[in-house]
Amino acid sequence: MPPRRVPLVRPARFSGGGGATGAFDTGSGAPAVPVPTSARARMLMLQYADDERGRFTERIFEFPQFADLTTGGFSTPSANDTQQIEVTGNRTSFLRLVALRAVLQNSNQTPLSGLETAQLLLRLQVNGEEDFTTGGNVSAPSSFAMLFSDVAAPWFWFACPPRLRVGDTVQATVTSIAAGGEGAPILTPEVAVRLVDDEWWQVLYGGRNFDGIDDSEV
Repeated sequence: MPPRRVPLVRPARFSGGGGATGAFDTGSGAPAVPVPTSARARMLMLQYADDERGRFTERIFEFPQFADLTTGGFSTPSANDTQQIEVTGNRTSFLRLVALRAVLQNSNQTPLSGLETAQLLLRLQVNGEEDFTTGGNVSAPSSFAMLFSDVAAPWFWFACPPRLRVGDTVQATVTSIAAGGEGAPILTPEVAVRLVDDEWWQVLYGGRNFDGIDDSEV
């Protein structure tokens, strides 16, 4: 019999950590019903409680609305804006940032030339310390055109999704480096990320079953 491995992250209903508590814990928000005795009844009640509490395995987190960006680049305050989100738990204490998406709107209704996405730069950080975009040693923002130019698949999907902890802060900074002048567009960016429970990601892509056994060892 192959050795059994302990899952990287125990289900939140067992560990009660990472911003998630057991479905029957006091004050968890679960329905006030008797604790079921059979395994099947308990499983169904756990699922019911999860649904009642609005908990999901995958969520789309939208950054707060960015300010209207004028032209000018890094040295112009009105051409830069930073927004952030705090990672909250779905069902486990760790999550995977599997994809991100950004679009732009033209706030002053000036017709867009199609080149604006190349002039809008995105910098993504975790806890203000680790950069997703880099030149190797320091932060090096990437353009919207570089990251999101594929019309058929507009989301940028990470080949190796970074692992985030509940409570981490993801910070997005957008900069407009477009040249100024009369009639220059005022752009309003929108950014969103997709977060999946690490436990589910391990099952789907990491070769790990729900019982914690590595498929490669079976």
